[in-house]
Amino acid sequence: MYLLRPLAGRSRATSRRLLFNRVHVQYRVRRSSVRAVCFDLDGTLFDDRQYARAGLVSAAAELRRRTGVDLTEELLSAYFREGHREATFDVVLSAAGLADDHVPALVSAYHDNDASLVPYADAAATLERLESDYPIGVITGGTNGREKLARLGLDDQVAAVIVTAEREDSKRAPAPFVEMADRFDVPHESMAFVGDRPGLDFPQPNRLGMSTIRVMRGRYADAVARNAAAPDTAVESLAAVPEVLARFDERTEQL
Repeated sequence: MYLLRPLAGRSRATSRRLLFNRVHVQYRVRRSSVRAVCFDLDGTLFDDRQYARAGLVSAAAELRRRTGVDLTEELLSAYFREGHREATFDVVLSAAGLADDHVPALVSAYHDNDASLVPYADAAATLERLESDYPIGVITGGTNGREKLARLGLDDQVAAVIVTAEREDSKRAPAPFVEMADRFDVPHESMAFVGDRPGLDFPQPNRLGMSTIRVMRGRYADAVARNAAAPDTAVESLAAVPEVLARFDERTEQL
């Protein structure tokens, strides 16, 4: 659905805005009005690159304590510039000639960091605007999801949280979405899901008949969304979500 390539003579940002304007008004018709709203966390309510950076710095400090070697810049470069987002520690340790038996300690240090996190500027206001009309949930696959919400100062605005990493589950399965709908006592077709990563956030909600909204910013802003991964609509900020939800309801009322 999205072909996010720069148009001739225009910057990537300008091209993405133009393409966004062409596709964001496309909706699938839903049989139920929205009665509950659920959000992804990492990359949707906050820029999760800040969590990754803080975690890598913490892991580098642990490695320095264990070996006397400072690989802070190497870890940051491997993750952010070279794209090694899986097995980052293995790649950097191997390049430095260090044993991979340090990896478990580095993973722990990464996730144990307690650096402050800042939500997107429109996150709190959007949740506040929605919470008077809908119960709000969060489904996240990220480790420490509940702690992240608290550090972001958003936990009081969220009625229910499912962290799939706590239960050996995944957003690639329908279970967390069905469970969230059950918690709110609404049909899953009456729940909306807001996310940023097409391949992970939308296939299951789409199959369940939920309304899906993509926020096009962060590391997945230019990801192509096709077939089952294509959301009902896309917006450039969280601030636009309430209006989209109202449009979903209007279209249902017209049926």
